[in-house]
Parts: sequence; C-alpha cells; structure tokens
Amino acid sequence: MGKGWLGPGIALAGMGAAGWGYFLRRPLPAELPVLIDLGLVLALGLLAWLVIDVVRLARVTARAEGDDLGPAEAQVTVRVRAIAVAFVAVPLAVHGFVRVRETFAGGLPEHGEILFGTGLVAAAAGFVLIAGMVPDFTAKPFAGMGAGLAAVAAALAAVSFAGATLPVEAVTAGGSARTETAVAASVSRLAWRWRVPDGTPARQVAVAGGTALVRIGDGVVALDSRTGRERWHYRRPAARATGFEVAPDGSVMVLIFGQATGAEKTRGRTVVLDARTGEVRAEHAGQPFADTDPASHALIGVSRDGTMIGRDPADPARHVWERPVRKGCHVDRRLAKPYAVLRDVVAVVSDCGEASVVTGLDPADGAELWRHEGGGPGSAEIAPSSDLSAVRLRISGPEMDGAGVKDVLLDQRTGKAINGVTGSETALGYEGGRARPYAGGGARTASTPDQGDPSDWRTGRLPLKDGMLVAEVTATGTTSMRVTAHVMPWDAASGTDIPFDMDLDGREGRFTLLPAAGAVVVAFSPSATIVGLT
Repeated sequence: MGKGWLGPGIALAGMGAAGWGYFLRRPLPAELPVLIDLGLVLALGLLAWLVIDVVRLARVTARAEGDDLGPAEAQVTVRVRAIAVAFVAVPLAVHGFVRVRETFAGGLPEHGEILFGTGLVAAAAGFVLIAGMVPDFTAKPFAGMGAGLAAVAAALAAVSFAGATLPVEAVTAGGSARTETAVAASVSRLAWRWRVPDGTPARQVAVAGGTALVRIGDGVVALDSRTGRERWHYRRPAARATGFEVAPDGSVMVLIFGQATGAEKTRGRTVVLDARTGEVRAEHAGQPFADTDPASHALIGVSRDGTMIGRDPADPARHVWERPVRKGCHVDRRLAKPYAVLRDVVAVVSDCGEASVVTGLDPADGAELWRHEGGGPGSAEIAPSSDLSAVRLRISGPEMDGAGVKDVLLDQRTGKAINGVTGSETALGYEGGRARPYAGGGARTASTPDQGDPSDWRTGRLPLKDGMLVAEVTATGTTSMRVTAHVMPWDAASGTDIPFDMDLDGREGRFTLLPAAGAVVVAFSPSATIVGLT
C-alpha cells in the first residue's frame, strides 16, 4: 500500500459523498445553518490551496535529485495546509454526525442527510490522516487510495442499509376488536394501573371507544380501557413519535414521527393505523403533514393560505378535495388550528371583516353543509366540546359585551346556536360545580370539594352522566404523588373517594380525564402512570 495515500482516498470519497448528499438534501425543509454554509465555503477555499500545494509537492518530488531540500519543504507546507483544512473540517464532521443521528430520530432517515453527514465525517478523517502522513509521490498511490475509497463506500453502505431497515416493532390486536362506544356514567373503584415500560412520562393520551391510546417516546401503546391490558402497539425504536390524532368515531388514528423539541426539522413518517387493532392502513414517507386530523372519510389539514384539504387515508400525499377560503374572508394565521373535526362535520372559522364565520364542511368531499355568521369584528377561535357534538365560537374584541369576550355554542349537525347554554359551561364541562347538557335543560349541581382556582394544576374535572368526577393531588413526593378521585353524584350531598398513587416527574403538570367505554382513563403530565377507574 502506497505510503500516505490512505488519507487522500478517504478524503476524496468523503467529499464526493458530502457533495452528492448536499445536492440530494436541497429539497428538505431544514436549511443548513449559516455558520455551516460559511464553514463549507472556507473549507473549500483551504482545500483548493491544499490541492495546489500537493501538486507543487508532486512536481518538486519528480525533479528532486540527491539531497535536494525542496521535497522536504513542500511536505511541510502540505502538512500545515492539511492541518488548517482539518481544523475547519472537524467541526463540520461533528455537525454531520449530529445530522445523521437526527435524521434517524425522524423516523425515516433521509438518504441525502446520510450521505452528507457521513461524507463530512469521512472527509475530516481523511484530512487528519493527511496532516499526520503526507502522501509519498515516490510510491504508487493506487492501493492506498483504493483502500480509502473502499472504506468510505463500506461505511456509507452500512449506514444507508441501517436507515433503509430501521426496525419497526408492531403487535396488532388478536381477534375482533370491541366496538362499544358507551362511556361510563359514573365510576366507583380503581380498576387498573399501567406504567410506561421505560419509566418516562407518557407524552399524550386519548381514547378510541374501548381503547386507551398512549404515546410514548418511540410510538404508541393501546390499552383496554376496562382492564388496562395491552391490546396492541406500534413502535419505531430510536425514532421520535411527536404526536397523533384520532378520528371522532375512534376507528382510525394518524401517528406522526418527525421533529422533536430542540431537534432540527427533518422529514419523518406519517402512519395511518386502525385505532382498534393497530393494523397499518397506510404510510407516507416525507415531511410530516401539519394538522393532519383523521375524520370519517379523509385526513383533514389546512394549507398556509387557509385552504382546507382532505387527504386520502390510504395515500396521505394525495388530496381528495380542497376548499379555499371564501372570497373576502381570511384565516387568522395566529390560531394554532382554525378548524375542529367533530362527529359529522369539520368546522372551520374565518374572519370575513364585519363578521366571524364558522362553516361546517362534509369530511368526505369538502362540501359546505351549514354556515353560521355571528358577532362583530374581532379575534375568533373555535374549540370542540368534549363529546364532539358541539363547537364553541369565542370572539374577542373591544365591541364585545362585558369582559370583551362573546361565546356562542353551535350544534355540529346544523350549525345553529344552542340557546340558553354558554360556552364556558359546556365546552369546558365545569363552572362552579355546575354542568349542563348540550341539548339544554337545567343545570345540574355537584357538591365538589373546594380546591380554589379551577385552573390549579392539582385538580382535574370531568362531568359524567350521573355526577362530577374531580381528581385532586392530595400529597406529593420527589417521584410520586397521591391522587384522590372524588365522585360526586348530581344533586347529592356526598359522594365516593377513590385514592391511588401515580408517578411524578416534575413539580407541576396537568390532569387528563377521558371518558372511555365502561371506564374513565386518568393521566397526568408529566407522569409515567395511567390509571383506569370503573
């Protein structure tokens, strides 16, 4: 093997891979940091200078005779220049390593990112070798350079293969899934307690009929709401699951792998799962879709200009329908989500100048089913009720009465205002121990314990058919807390207390109380414990 030629072979192959990867990653949503771009430009300038010095060394070596000092001086110059290039290339290599790690964490490693990051690491290693051992132009270079090229090719092949075969750990539910949807009218005991396998806090909890869906770090686990036993799971080890949405009828869920807090945005994977069995219905490789909410016949999203989009559940990249904003109206881009997926419609709020308009769209084809124009100009937002049978329109502005806020509750089937019911009593489900059904009727009263501010993190409330459920943190430790669930029947003087313990990861958080088939699921963020009450 030619002395000193391994480094040039590795550097040459690394630069080729990095350049190819840079070209392939151009369509990606994440742009390179400015400092990295400047570093690449500086490295290319120093590299050009190094190439000139290497050519000079080759010419001097070819003309050298006897004890001529020219080759030795040229070698020193090449070594110094290689050190300068390596000084810039090593930080770029660190950045390349981070990019490779993050593209794996995105759930679907990008080939361009793999080539770019691995190429930067290889190029830096090659320049370090050149700085340590300058190529000997009196020896044949083919063996050394060939070995360097082969080493980089093998590394690229190994990392690319790992990206293409990123493991998926999936277990589907056996037998026919339970489809009952009747939620518990009340609860009286602790039925089960489940803990995230690795002890990390549960990221997100939702219910789909008789299934409790728990998002953990690398996927989702589905539990039977009555027993707490695992029904199915879908996990991508080493990936980051960043969110999921469940269809109103509990049949389908969309699980997103992609950007995590503090990580650079990468393309990831959108996975459409049967929420009852965990079977994969569709997968989409690419940038995770923003606001992809499953409905009965489509995946609902919104574009930057406010156009509502219905995607094909079997192919999320294909648009089934599009409905632009009405002429003279616009969508407030300050809203986190200008729409709400309800039982039968998709409600969309827009600002039309003198009025805020809520439109009910058919999720199957985007057709307008109803329209409600209410209130004067102001900032408008909508929020679905807990049972998805109504939507609250809240308009804020100086022309509103009282505190500058006006609430209107709309029936999701007709878009008509529900008279005699305020949004705060219904969409939030609680106001001073009172709750009122969406169909109207008198308010029901529960003698709930006095915990002070209803927004206090130590309490959570859920109105049920037969009473009010109030979860209260009664004692805390360093890693656990004592919770008491107060079950207070309507119009009764006393109720039942259900005490239980939950893990605690942090000093404060919030309760999530979810009515499920035959049970109420209790979660607390941040906590690794999920509890079922029946």
